[in-house]
Amino acid sequence: MKYGHGQNTILDQLLRNLQLLLRILDDRKKLTIWLIISALVMYEIQKWIIFPLESSLNFEVTQYASMVYLPAGVIFLSFYLLRWWFLPVILISRTVISLQFAGLESWFETIILNVCIALLYPLWLYLLNAAKWDVFGDDDQSQLTITGSMIFALLISFSAGILSATQRTLLGAVPMEQALQYTVHFVVGDTLGTGVVIFLFYKLLKLNMRIRNK
Repeated sequence: MKYGHGQNTILDQLLRNLQLLLRILDDRKKLTIWLIISALVMYEIQKWIIFPLESSLNFEVTQYASMVYLPAGVIFLSFYLLRWWFLPVILISRTVISLQFAGLESWFETIILNVCIALLYPLWLYLLNAAKWDVFGDDDQSQLTITGSMIFALLISFSAGILSATQRTLLGAVPMEQALQYTVHFVVGDTLGTGVVIFLFYKLLKLNMRIRNK
C-alpha cells in the first residue's frame, strides 16, 4: 500500500508540473519570455554539447552549420503557438545567437537577415493555406500532423538556408566553394532540430492527457 501511495504521489506531482507548464501556453507574455529563454538555452546546449560532438566527425562545414540545430525547433514552436506574436522570439533569440559568432560589426546585416527569415514563416503559411492546405489545423484540427509540420519546417529551412548562405558568403564568413554544403547542412540541421522539438512537444501533450485520464 505504501508503494502504491508513493506512485500516486509521484503521478500527482508530475501532473501538477505539467499543468503548470501547459498553463503558460495561455499566457502570451509568459510564453513569449519562456520561448526566448528556451531558444537561448538550446543554443548553449548546441554550443557546448552538440557542436563538439559534430566536430569530432571531421566534417569541415560543421564549423558553419550544425546537422541538428535545436533552437530552430523552439522558434518553429513559437510560431505555431503565437503566430505573428512570435516576432519578439525569433528576432531577439536569433540576433543574440547570431552576434555570438558573427560579431557586433555585422549587427545591421544580422538584423536584416533575421527580419527576412521571420517573414518566411507567415509567408509560407499563407501560401500553403491559399493552396487549401490547413497545415496547422487552424480550421480543422484533424489536418494538424507531425508530417505536415515537418514539411512546413523543411520549406522554412530551405528558404532560410539560401538567405543565410548568400549573406554569409557575401560577408566572407563562408567560402564560396562551401556555400552549397553550408546550405544543405543548414536545411538538414534546422529540419531535424525542429523535428526533435515538435516530437517532444507532442509527447508532452499526450503524456498530460494520459495522466489526466488515469
